Amino acid sequence: MDPVTHTLIGIGMAHAFFRSRIGPEAVPVMAIASSLPDIDALVHLTGDPAAVLMRRTFGHSIFLLPLWALGLALILRRFYPRPGLARLYGLILLASFVHLFFDLVNSFGVVPFWPFSDWRPELAIIFIIDLLLTGFLAGPLVLTLFDRWRPRLVMFSRISMVAVAAYVLFCGANRWMAERVLSAESARSSVRPDFSYVFPEPLGPHRWRGVTRAGDTYQIYLIHPLSNRVERVGQEKTLQGEPSIEQARATTLGRRLEWFFKAPVWTVEGNPSAVVSVYDLRFQSVLIHREPPFVYRFRAFPDGRVEGL
Repeated sequence: MDPVTHTLIGIGMAHAFFRSRIGPEAVPVMAIASSLPDIDALVHLTGDPAAVLMRRTFGHSIFLLPLWALGLALILRRFYPRPGLARLYGLILLASFVHLFFDLVNSFGVVPFWPFSDWRPELAIIFIIDLLLTGFLAGPLVLTLFDRWRPRLVMFSRISMVAVAAYVLFCGANRWMAERVLSAESARSSVRPDFSYVFPEPLGPHRWRGVTRAGDTYQIYLIHPLSNRVERVGQEKTLQGEPSIEQARATTLGRRLEWFFKAPVWTVEGNPSAVVSVYDLRFQSVLIHREPPFVYRFRAFPDGRVEGL
């Protein structure tokens, strides 16, 4: 999720369940803690184009997160001493692990067992920016701008939490239905796909992007699970077996990109020194047309050398 939504989740949980029992300190503490796992965003300060591969790793690790939480609790105790260290630590841990869950629900994934495993699971049921989800969370705060509704903030916040939980389940059910629609569409094809996946699209869970690959060709679909419809909206070629591409894939960065990308598209231009490019269909959208983000390029030479561009 985006930082605003993460922060609103922390604020909503604090108002709904903890402010009345622990005190008003619970609100700023959980608001801050809701962004704690994004400490690994510091990798972008290096200026390394491959820094994105380290996102959601050491900040989102279930082994390291308790240590980050303890450090934050020790810092915040100086500003909010009344709840005590144990309660501060508990609030921060809860908000941080809820952050992990809401990062799991989109298709970027997290690496929860870093540094012992590079497994990057994802649920891929909600687009990374979801205005409806953000609206559910912001609703109680907006309502309490009016004096007549302010005393009901706890009630509104609890209703908001129930709405968020129901919405997440609704999105999960829609993804399951979208997978079934894509599977049925693939079964009608004369060529069985080697890869099939469903990605969330922006602007609601009633539309999904289906991607299948047979050989070197990706087929891209727009899926409407509520009406059981599917539209083929395009295709992409990913070159396989080209010597220059295999040179790029064999590099350390190439191997890391193959691990990180869900549906990589490899292309090559030029001769004799070739420019190899790769990007991920995971980050494309059928509804929002834009240049692919996270495009990586290499120059492959006939003598086997490869340089990053």
